[in-house]
Amino acid sequence: MKQLVVLTFVDEYRAAEVLAMLQRIHTGAVFQDDNTVCVVRATDWNVKLTHGLDLGRLDDQPRQFWRALIASLVLAPGTADCRRSGQDYGIAPPFERELHANLPPGSSAVFMIVPLPMLPDIVPTLHRCGGTLLQTAIQVCS
Repeated sequence: MKQLVVLTFVDEYRAAEVLAMLQRIHTGAVFQDDNTVCVVRATDWNVKLTHGLDLGRLDDQPRQFWRALIASLVLAPGTADCRRSGQDYGIAPPFERELHANLPPGSSAVFMIVPLPMLPDIVPTLHRCGGTLLQTAIQVCS
């Protein structure tokens, strides 16, 4: 079982700073390439997805997964081609409503896929980063 953990911030720049800090202090697999992304919802409603992608990789699956997931949870212009329902990922509508309330235009967030056993180890670190911590179960096809 995996958890989708989202740490939201009230400005467009804080999530990128926090993700970089988390990657520096944790050398484990949780805050690495395929498991985390930074999302910025600009004041013009555009959504920017920043994903640490290894240029040596030939597959594009992690980027496609994150694009589809974020488009399913955060209404963004130009994503109709990959928009699915959050329920397709096992995400309950109350989580989606809470995410929408905490990610208005001009804000940012760090999205992470975390194995359930690792959650108690990282939650205290995330709380120290500030922001609003949201989490829900997620179905991820491996």
